[in-house]
Amino acid sequence: MKKFLFGAMLLLVSFAASAASVSISNPVVTTGSGNLTQLAIPTVQYTFGTDFVVGESVSLSWDTELTGAALGLVDFNVSSTLVNWSLSIFDGITTTELTSNNDANTLVSSLFTMASGTVYNIIMTGTAAISSFSVGFSYPPEVSEVPLPAAVWLFGSVLLGGLALRRRKTQQVAVAA
Repeated sequence: MKKFLFGAMLLLVSFAASAASVSISNPVVTTGSGNLTQLAIPTVQYTFGTDFVVGESVSLSWDTELTGAALGLVDFNVSSTLVNWSLSIFDGITTTELTSNNDANTLVSSLFTMASGTVYNIIMTGTAAISSFSVGFSYPPEVSEVPLPAAVWLFGSVLLGGLALRRRKTQQVAVAA
């Protein structure tokens, strides 16, 4: 009975503990002639671009990583002063487009499922309308943990029940002998 109560307590703790977070770091210019500066305030993380040529294609990338949860549904809220900008995310194997063909100064919300232990690469492309621009991420991005399916918990309870029956059966055989 003590083991059952301990298991039930662990189950409740696993639902209650939610300390997942996402970090966005290391902005890099992959296409374009300018420089980047990153600044974070409590609710927004900005990346400022300077010394770009008006009308040139610009491609930027950031590293992002989920910590504190195995899986998380991450809500990226992004705005940019680039013209006709797109946002995609690369997980090391495939690139997923989150949003595309956005006007300058448009706030876009995009959901993406991230796994812990993988460094993702956020990629933004667009056109520099003037020689400088800014990109703002609502920070920290909202994370909702992806729950384990009910089948996992049901399988676990059946497995524990089977072990309890097996233990009871071996105890009865020992008493009978």
